[in-house]
Amino acid sequence: MTGQVVLVGASVRSLAESAVAAGLRPLCCDFFGDRDLLQLLESGGGRFLGRLQSFADLPGLLRMVPGAVPLVWSGGLENAPEVLEELSHSGRPIAGCDPVAVRAVRNWRNLSEWVAGSGVDFPETRACHGPIPGGDWLVKSERSAGGAGVWRVNGGLDERVRALTPFGGAGLLLQRRVPGMPISMVFFFSAGRAALLGASLQFCGWRSLGAGSREYLWCGNGGPIRLSQSLQRRAVAAAEFLAAGAGLRGVCGLDFVLSGQDLWLLEVNPRIPASHWIYDSAREGLSLRLQLGQAGLEGWVGVAKGFRMQLVVWCPQRGDAEMPWPAMDGLPAGVRLADAPGGEALQPGNPAFSLLLETDSPAGALRVLQSAGESSDDGGLFWRHAAADLAADLQNFRLQVPLEAEDDETGE
Repeated sequence: MTGQVVLVGASVRSLAESAVAAGLRPLCCDFFGDRDLLQLLESGGGRFLGRLQSFADLPGLLRMVPGAVPLVWSGGLENAPEVLEELSHSGRPIAGCDPVAVRAVRNWRNLSEWVAGSGVDFPETRACHGPIPGGDWLVKSERSAGGAGVWRVNGGLDERVRALTPFGGAGLLLQRRVPGMPISMVFFFSAGRAALLGASLQFCGWRSLGAGSREYLWCGNGGPIRLSQSLQRRAVAAAEFLAAGAGLRGVCGLDFVLSGQDLWLLEVNPRIPASHWIYDSAREGLSLRLQLGQAGLEGWVGVAKGFRMQLVVWCPQRGDAEMPWPAMDGLPAGVRLADAPGGEALQPGNPAFSLLLETDSPAGALRVLQSAGESSDDGGLFWRHAAADLAADLQNFRLQVPLEAEDDETGE
Protein backbone atom coordinates (compact mmCIF):
# COMPACT_ATOMS: atom_id res chain seq x y z
CA MET A 1 0.00 0.00 0.00
CA THR A 2 1.42 3.36 -1.02
CA GLY A 3 0.13 6.87 -1.28
CA GLN A 4 -0.30 10.05 0.69
CA VAL A 5 -2.75 10.94 3.46
CA VAL A 6 -3.33 14.27 5.20
CA LEU A 7 -3.43 14.03 9.01
CA VAL A 8 -4.77 16.96 11.04
CA GLY A 9 -5.63 17.45 14.70
CA ALA A 10 -4.35 18.90 17.94
CA SER A 11 -1.58 16.27 17.91
CA VAL A 12 -1.06 13.72 15.13
CA ARG A 13 2.14 11.88 16.11
CA SER A 14 0.39 8.58 16.88
CA LEU A 15 -1.68 8.74 13.68
CA ALA A 16 1.49 9.42 11.70
CA GLU A 17 3.09 6.30 13.19
CA SER A 18 0.06 4.28 12.09
CA ALA A 19 0.24 5.80 8.61
CA VAL A 20 3.90 4.84 8.21
CA ALA A 21 3.15 1.34 9.53
CA ALA A 22 0.43 1.09 6.86
CA GLY A 23 2.89 2.04 4.12
CA LEU A 24 1.47 5.53 3.64
CA ARG A 25 3.25 8.87 3.43
CA PRO A 26 1.59 11.26 5.90
CA LEU A 27 1.28 15.01 5.33
CA CYS A 28 0.77 16.44 8.81
CA CYS A 29 -0.23 19.61 10.62
CA ASP A 30 -1.01 20.05 14.29
CA PHE A 31 -0.50 22.46 17.20
CA PHE A 32 2.84 21.09 18.39
CA GLY A 33 5.14 19.89 15.61
CA ASP A 34 6.80 17.53 18.09
CA ARG A 35 10.39 16.51 17.51
CA ASP A 36 9.63 12.79 17.12
CA LEU A 37 6.86 13.56 14.62
CA LEU A 38 9.27 15.56 12.45
CA GLN A 39 11.87 12.78 12.66
CA LEU A 40 9.27 10.17 11.71
CA LEU A 41 8.14 12.18 8.69
CA GLU A 42 11.70 12.70 7.51
CA SER A 43 12.48 8.98 7.69
CA GLY A 44 9.08 7.79 6.47
CA GLY A 45 8.74 9.94 3.38
CA GLY A 46 6.12 12.26 4.83
CA ARG A 47 6.04 16.01 5.28
CA PHE A 48 5.10 18.48 8.00
CA LEU A 49 2.82 21.14 6.53
CA GLY A 50 3.04 23.58 9.44
CA ARG A 51 1.95 24.31 12.99
CA LEU A 52 -1.57 25.49 13.61
CA GLN A 53 -2.46 28.46 15.78
CA SER A 54 -6.13 27.53 15.48
CA PHE A 55 -8.15 25.10 13.39
CA ALA A 56 -9.31 28.06 11.32
CA ASP A 57 -5.83 27.93 9.72
CA LEU A 58 -6.51 24.53 8.15
CA PRO A 59 -8.31 25.42 4.90
CA GLY A 60 -5.59 27.85 3.88
CA LEU A 61 -2.79 25.49 4.86
CA LEU A 62 -4.26 22.61 2.87
CA ARG A 63 -4.54 24.55 -0.38
CA MET A 64 -0.98 23.47 -1.18
CA VAL A 65 -1.99 19.78 -1.04
CA PRO A 66 -3.60 18.16 -4.11
CA GLY A 67 -7.34 17.83 -3.62
CA ALA A 68 -7.36 14.08 -4.26
CA VAL A 69 -5.26 13.32 -1.15
CA PRO A 70 -7.67 12.05 1.56
CA LEU A 71 -7.82 13.64 4.99
CA VAL A 72 -8.06 11.92 8.37
CA TRP A 73 -8.64 14.10 11.41
CA SER A 74 -8.12 13.52 15.10
CA GLY A 75 -8.63 15.13 18.50
CA GLY A 76 -9.94 18.66 18.93
CA LEU A 77 -11.40 19.23 15.48
CA GLU A 78 -14.82 17.95 16.63
CA ASN A 79 -15.06 21.27 18.48
CA ALA A 80 -14.70 23.18 15.20
CA PRO A 81 -17.43 21.63 13.02
CA GLU A 82 -17.59 24.81 10.92
CA VAL A 83 -14.00 24.12 9.80
CA LEU A 84 -14.92 20.52 8.94
CA GLU A 85 -17.82 21.85 6.88
CA GLU A 86 -15.52 24.20 4.98
CA LEU A 87 -13.07 21.38 4.31
CA SER A 88 -15.84 19.05 3.14
CA HIS A 89 -17.03 21.67 0.63
CA SER A 90 -13.54 21.81 -0.89
CA GLY A 91 -14.05 18.43 -2.54
CA ARG A 92 -11.23 16.71 -0.67
CA PRO A 93 -12.15 13.17 0.52
CA ILE A 94 -12.57 13.34 4.32
CA ALA A 95 -12.51 9.95 6.01
CA GLY A 96 -14.84 9.09 8.86
CA CYS A 97 -17.81 11.04 10.17
CA ASP A 98 -19.24 13.98 8.25
CA PRO A 99 -19.90 17.37 9.91
CA VAL A 100 -23.62 16.62 10.37
CA ALA A 101 -22.81 13.52 12.43
CA VAL A 102 -20.18 15.46 14.38
CA ARG A 103 -22.64 18.16 15.37
CA ALA A 104 -25.25 15.54 16.25
CA VAL A 105 -23.14 13.58 18.74
CA ARG A 106 -21.75 16.73 20.37
CA ASN A 107 -25.31 17.55 21.47
CA TRP A 108 -25.92 15.96 24.87
CA ARG A 109 -29.70 15.93 24.37
CA ASN A 110 -29.26 13.60 21.41
CA LEU A 111 -27.00 11.24 23.36
CA SER A 112 -29.48 11.00 26.22
CA GLU A 113 -32.31 10.18 23.80
CA TRP A 114 -30.39 7.78 21.56
CA VAL A 115 -28.97 5.44 24.21
CA ALA A 116 -32.33 4.98 25.94
CA GLY A 117 -33.26 1.30 25.92
CA SER A 118 -29.75 0.10 25.02
CA GLY A 119 -28.81 -1.01 28.52
CA VAL A 120 -26.41 1.95 28.82
CA ASP A 121 -27.34 4.99 30.90
CA PHE A 122 -26.62 8.69 30.38
CA PRO A 123 -26.11 10.97 33.40
CA GLU A 124 -28.66 13.65 34.22
CA THR A 125 -27.47 16.70 32.24
CA ARG A 126 -28.79 20.24 31.90
CA ALA A 127 -27.69 23.65 30.75
CA CYS A 128 -25.78 25.40 33.52
CA HIS A 129 -27.85 28.41 34.57
CA GLY A 130 -28.32 29.75 38.06
CA PRO A 131 -27.71 27.91 41.34
CA ILE A 132 -26.61 24.29 41.27
CA PRO A 133 -29.11 21.95 42.94
CA GLY A 134 -28.09 19.68 45.78
CA GLY A 135 -25.96 16.63 45.07
CA ASP A 136 -22.69 15.83 43.35
CA TRP A 137 -22.29 17.59 39.98
CA LEU A 138 -19.73 18.25 37.27
CA VAL A 139 -19.57 21.50 35.31
CA LYS A 140 -18.31 21.10 31.74
CA SER A 141 -17.80 23.28 28.71
CA GLU A 142 -20.01 22.31 25.77
CA ARG A 143 -16.85 22.22 23.65
CA SER A 144 -14.60 20.42 26.09
CA ALA A 145 -11.72 18.12 25.16
CA GLY A 146 -9.52 15.85 27.22
CA GLY A 147 -11.25 16.64 30.50
CA ALA A 148 -9.94 20.21 30.47
CA GLY A 149 -12.35 22.67 32.04
CA VAL A 150 -14.30 20.04 34.00
CA TRP A 151 -14.91 20.75 37.68
CA ARG A 152 -16.66 18.90 40.44
CA VAL A 153 -18.96 21.24 42.34
CA ASN A 154 -21.46 20.91 45.12
CA GLY A 155 -23.87 23.81 45.45
CA GLY A 156 -23.14 27.10 43.70
CA LEU A 157 -20.87 28.07 40.82
CA ASP A 158 -17.34 28.69 42.06
CA GLU A 159 -15.12 31.44 40.65
CA ARG A 160 -13.18 29.11 38.32
CA VAL A 161 -16.41 28.23 36.53
CA ARG A 162 -17.67 31.81 36.36
CA ALA A 163 -14.35 32.89 34.86
CA LEU A 164 -14.97 30.66 31.83
CA THR A 165 -17.72 32.88 30.50
CA PRO A 166 -18.87 36.46 30.98
CA PHE A 167 -22.45 35.23 31.20
CA GLY A 168 -22.10 33.22 34.40
CA GLY A 169 -22.76 29.82 32.86
CA ALA A 170 -23.66 30.25 29.17
CA GLY A 171 -21.97 27.52 27.12
CA LEU A 172 -21.57 25.30 30.18
CA LEU A 173 -23.24 22.02 31.06
CA LEU A 174 -24.19 20.67 34.45
CA GLN A 175 -23.93 16.87 34.68
CA ARG A 176 -24.58 14.68 37.68
CA ARG A 177 -21.36 12.92 38.69
CA VAL A 178 -21.29 9.14 38.35
CA PRO A 179 -18.72 7.40 40.60
CA GLY A 180 -16.75 4.56 39.06
CA MET A 181 -13.89 3.86 36.64
CA PRO A 182 -13.65 5.84 33.38
CA ILE A 183 -13.01 3.63 30.36
CA SER A 184 -12.67 4.26 26.64
CA MET A 185 -13.93 2.02 23.84
CA VAL A 186 -13.05 2.17 20.17
CA PHE A 187 -15.61 1.08 17.56
CA PHE A 188 -15.62 0.68 13.82
CA PHE A 189 -18.96 1.78 12.33
CA SER A 190 -20.07 0.51 8.94
CA ALA A 191 -23.57 0.26 7.43
CA GLY A 192 -25.16 1.07 10.79
CA ARG A 193 -23.31 -1.71 12.63
CA ALA A 194 -20.65 -1.29 15.30
CA ALA A 195 -17.66 -3.59 15.81
CA LEU A 196 -15.79 -3.19 19.11
CA LEU A 197 -12.04 -2.91 18.47
CA GLY A 198 -11.21 -2.79 22.17
CA ALA A 199 -11.55 -1.13 25.56
CA SER A 200 -9.00 0.61 27.78
CA LEU A 201 -8.73 2.26 31.15
CA GLN A 202 -8.83 6.04 30.98
CA PHE A 203 -6.39 7.73 33.33
CA CYS A 204 -7.71 11.04 34.67
CA GLY A 205 -6.33 13.59 37.10
CA TRP A 206 -3.05 11.84 37.95
CA ARG A 207 -1.13 14.24 40.17
CA SER A 208 2.04 12.29 39.36
CA LEU A 209 1.66 13.45 35.74
CA GLY A 210 1.10 17.11 36.58
CA ALA A 211 -2.71 17.23 36.60
CA GLY A 212 -2.63 19.10 39.91
CA SER A 213 -6.10 20.38 40.79
CA ARG A 214 -7.54 19.29 37.41
CA GLU A 215 -9.26 16.17 38.70
CA TYR A 216 -10.71 15.13 35.31
CA LEU A 217 -7.80 16.02 33.06
CA TRP A 218 -7.00 13.20 30.60
CA CYS A 219 -3.61 11.68 31.42
CA GLY A 220 -3.59 8.69 29.06
CA ASN A 221 -4.99 5.20 28.59
CA GLY A 222 -4.01 1.64 29.41
CA GLY A 223 -5.28 -1.49 27.69
CA PRO A 224 -6.66 -3.55 26.24
CA ILE A 225 -8.86 -4.58 29.16
CA ARG A 226 -11.29 -7.46 29.21
CA LEU A 227 -14.95 -6.72 29.86
CA SER A 228 -17.79 -9.13 30.50
CA GLN A 229 -19.90 -10.28 27.58
CA SER A 230 -22.87 -8.49 29.15
CA LEU A 231 -21.04 -5.15 29.22
CA GLN A 232 -19.77 -5.63 25.67
CA ARG A 233 -23.26 -6.41 24.38
CA ARG A 234 -24.69 -3.29 26.03
CA ALA A 235 -21.86 -1.10 24.74
CA VAL A 236 -22.30 -2.39 21.18
CA ALA A 237 -26.08 -1.88 21.42
CA ALA A 238 -25.57 1.72 22.56
CA ALA A 239 -23.04 2.30 19.79
CA GLU A 240 -25.49 1.04 17.16
CA PHE A 241 -28.28 3.21 18.59
CA LEU A 242 -25.92 6.17 18.22
CA ALA A 243 -24.99 5.11 14.70
CA ALA A 244 -28.66 5.01 13.75
CA GLY A 245 -29.32 8.42 15.26
CA ALA A 246 -26.28 10.30 14.01
CA GLY A 247 -25.05 8.34 10.99
CA LEU A 248 -21.68 7.49 12.52
CA ARG A 249 -19.15 5.85 10.25
CA GLY A 250 -15.53 4.79 10.48
CA VAL A 251 -13.47 4.54 13.65
CA CYS A 252 -14.82 6.47 16.65
CA GLY A 253 -14.26 6.53 20.40
CA LEU A 254 -16.88 6.36 23.14
CA ASP A 255 -16.10 7.32 26.74
CA PHE A 256 -17.93 5.61 29.58
CA VAL A 257 -17.91 5.27 33.35
CA LEU A 258 -18.09 1.70 34.62
CA SER A 259 -20.00 1.84 37.91
CA GLY A 260 -20.58 -1.61 39.36
CA GLN A 261 -22.84 -3.46 36.96
CA ASP A 262 -23.84 -0.22 35.21
CA LEU A 263 -22.32 1.43 32.15
CA TRP A 264 -22.78 5.17 31.69
CA LEU A 265 -22.03 6.97 28.42
CA LEU A 266 -20.24 10.30 28.89
CA GLU A 267 -19.05 11.39 25.44
CA VAL A 268 -18.74 10.41 21.80
CA ASN A 269 -15.52 11.28 19.96
CA PRO A 270 -16.54 11.03 16.27
CA ARG A 271 -12.98 10.32 15.07
CA ILE A 272 -10.00 8.08 15.79
CA PRO A 273 -9.25 8.58 19.51
CA ALA A 274 -5.80 8.82 21.11
CA SER A 275 -6.13 5.28 22.48
CA HIS A 276 -6.09 3.81 18.95
CA TRP A 277 -2.40 2.86 19.22
CA ILE A 278 -3.31 0.29 21.90
CA TYR A 279 -5.13 -1.74 19.24
CA ASP A 280 -2.99 -0.72 16.25
CA SER A 281 0.28 -2.07 17.67
CA ALA A 282 1.61 -4.84 15.39
CA ARG A 283 -1.51 -4.47 13.20
CA GLU A 284 -0.04 -2.28 10.44
CA GLY A 285 -1.97 0.87 11.39
CA LEU A 286 -5.33 -0.91 11.53
CA SER A 287 -7.44 2.04 12.72
CA LEU A 288 -6.13 4.34 10.00
CA ARG A 289 -6.61 1.72 7.28
CA LEU A 290 -10.17 1.11 8.48
CA GLN A 291 -10.84 4.84 8.44
CA LEU A 292 -9.61 5.10 4.86
CA GLY A 293 -11.60 2.08 3.70
CA GLN A 294 -8.38 0.23 2.91
CA ALA A 295 -8.95 -2.67 5.33
CA GLY A 296 -11.72 -4.85 6.69
CA LEU A 297 -12.04 -6.51 10.06
CA GLU A 298 -11.33 -9.97 8.69
CA GLY A 299 -8.32 -11.45 10.43
CA TRP A 300 -8.34 -8.88 13.23
CA VAL A 301 -11.11 -10.32 15.37
CA GLY A 302 -10.36 -10.66 19.09
CA VAL A 303 -8.60 -8.68 21.77
CA ALA A 304 -5.14 -7.30 21.01
CA LYS A 305 -2.46 -9.08 23.03
CA GLY A 306 -0.36 -7.64 25.83
CA PHE A 307 -0.90 -4.34 27.64
CA ARG A 308 0.05 -0.85 26.47
CA MET A 309 -0.06 2.46 28.31
CA GLN A 310 0.26 6.07 27.26
CA LEU A 311 1.06 8.41 30.15
CA VAL A 312 0.63 12.09 29.26
CA VAL A 313 2.82 14.34 31.42
CA TRP A 314 1.50 17.89 31.87
CA CYS A 315 3.17 21.15 32.77
CA PRO A 316 1.61 22.28 36.05
CA GLN A 317 -0.70 25.26 36.01
CA ARG A 318 0.23 28.31 38.00
CA GLY A 319 -0.55 27.59 41.63
CA ASP A 320 -0.15 23.81 41.31
CA ALA A 321 2.76 22.05 43.01
CA GLU A 322 5.74 21.17 40.83
CA MET A 323 6.08 17.42 40.32
CA PRO A 324 9.32 15.55 39.52
CA TRP A 325 9.90 14.35 35.96
CA PRO A 326 11.70 11.15 34.94
CA ALA A 327 15.29 11.19 33.73
CA MET A 328 15.03 11.09 29.93
CA ASP A 329 18.42 9.43 29.55
CA GLY A 330 17.47 6.48 31.72
CA LEU A 331 13.91 5.41 30.97
CA PRO A 332 12.92 1.91 32.14
CA ALA A 333 13.08 -0.99 29.69
CA GLY A 334 9.94 -1.09 27.57
CA VAL A 335 9.24 2.65 28.02
CA ARG A 336 9.83 5.20 25.26
CA LEU A 337 9.45 8.96 25.05
CA ALA A 338 6.85 10.29 22.61
CA ASP A 339 5.35 13.67 21.69
CA ALA A 340 8.74 15.18 22.49
CA PRO A 341 8.64 18.97 22.28
CA GLY A 342 11.06 21.02 20.21
CA GLY A 343 13.21 23.77 21.62
CA GLU A 344 10.43 26.19 22.57
CA ALA A 345 9.53 26.83 26.21
CA LEU A 346 6.78 24.66 27.64
CA GLN A 347 3.64 26.52 28.62
CA PRO A 348 1.91 26.05 32.00
CA GLY A 349 -1.16 23.86 31.73
CA ASN A 350 -0.11 22.31 28.39
CA PRO A 351 0.99 18.72 27.72
CA ALA A 352 4.77 18.31 27.96
CA PHE A 353 5.40 14.82 26.56
CA SER A 354 4.12 11.24 26.66
CA LEU A 355 5.61 8.01 27.95
CA LEU A 356 4.63 4.83 26.09
CA LEU A 357 4.93 1.45 27.78
CA GLU A 358 4.40 -1.99 26.23
CA THR A 359 4.35 -5.05 28.45
CA ASP A 360 2.47 -8.31 28.97
CA SER A 361 -0.27 -7.33 31.44
CA PRO A 362 -1.53 -4.58 33.77
CA ALA A 363 0.40 -6.24 36.57
CA GLY A 364 3.51 -6.20 34.39
CA ALA A 365 3.08 -2.47 33.77
CA LEU A 366 2.76 -1.86 37.50
CA ARG A 367 5.94 -3.83 38.14
CA VAL A 368 7.84 -1.72 35.61
CA LEU A 369 6.78 1.49 37.34
CA GLN A 370 7.48 0.13 40.82
CA SER A 371 10.92 -1.13 39.80
CA ALA A 372 11.82 2.26 38.29
CA GLY A 373 10.65 3.86 41.53
CA GLU A 374 13.35 2.10 43.53
CA SER A 375 15.82 4.82 42.53
CA SER A 376 16.37 7.45 45.23
CA ASP A 377 16.56 10.44 42.86
CA ASP A 378 13.73 12.67 41.61
CA GLY A 379 13.19 10.33 38.68
CA GLY A 380 12.55 7.48 41.10
CA LEU A 381 10.05 9.68 42.94
CA PHE A 382 8.18 10.29 39.65
CA TRP A 383 7.85 6.56 39.02
CA ARG A 384 6.75 5.83 42.60
CA HIS A 385 4.00 8.43 42.36
CA ALA A 386 2.94 7.10 38.93
CA ALA A 387 2.91 3.52 40.26
CA ALA A 388 0.64 4.61 43.11
CA ASP A 389 -1.78 6.28 40.67
CA LEU A 390 -1.81 3.20 38.42
CA ALA A 391 -2.35 0.85 41.36
CA ALA A 392 -5.33 2.94 42.50
CA ASP A 393 -6.93 2.84 39.03
CA LEU A 394 -6.38 -0.91 38.66
CA GLN A 395 -7.99 -1.47 42.04
CA ASN A 396 -10.90 0.80 41.11
CA PHE A 397 -11.39 -1.14 37.88
CA ARG A 398 -11.38 -4.46 39.71
CA LEU A 399 -14.04 -3.16 42.11
CA GLN A 400 -16.31 -2.29 39.17
CA VAL A 401 -15.81 -5.38 37.00
CA PRO A 402 -18.63 -7.95 37.09
CA LEU A 403 -17.55 -11.35 38.40
CA GLU A 404 -17.79 -13.04 35.01
CA ALA A 405 -14.95 -10.83 33.69
CA GLU A 406 -12.64 -11.14 36.69
CA ASP A 407 -9.46 -13.03 35.89
CA ASP A 408 -5.95 -11.69 35.57
CA GLU A 409 -6.84 -8.13 34.54
CA THR A 410 -5.09 -6.60 37.53
CA GLY A 411 -2.53 -9.35 37.78
CA GLU A 412 -3.94 -10.73 41.06
